[in-house]
Amino acid sequence: MAGFSKIYVMGGEGGFMGADGVNPIEAMILVGDADRQWLEARYFNNELKPLGKLKSIVPVGPDHPDSLLDACIAFCPQYFDACPSLNAVRSALVNANRLDFDASPNEIPEAWTKLREEARPIFKVLNIWQADLVPLKRM
Repeated sequence: MAGFSKIYVMGGEGGFMGADGVNPIEAMILVGDADRQWLEARYFNNELKPLGKLKSIVPVGPDHPDSLLDACIAFCPQYFDACPSLNAVRSALVNANRLDFDASPNEIPEAWTKLREEARPIFKVLNIWQADLVPLKRM
């Protein structure tokens, strides 16, 4: 049965230099696990919209090093407006519901690899928190 194992939270740094965690929360990227791993987004900032009609991405493999970067580009492209390749990718994905880097790599826009490299420096400075979901132990 499929379920979520991890959440990435994107937003502002709460308190002095982020000492109070994340505030405000702009978006969450959920990592789901089943026969294959997938990522999907939930939004708290109504100005954030995915590329096309994307609802999920499937990385090349579980915990692939670029899966979070790819998810951020796919679900929060507004953060990467300065990237020259974004418009080509946006045009190619206008009707896309899912990106599957594993089973359908030929459906990934040709400009994605270039966009990924352009987005890397921006991604490195985004405020992102990670939470691994584990059952709460009650005493």
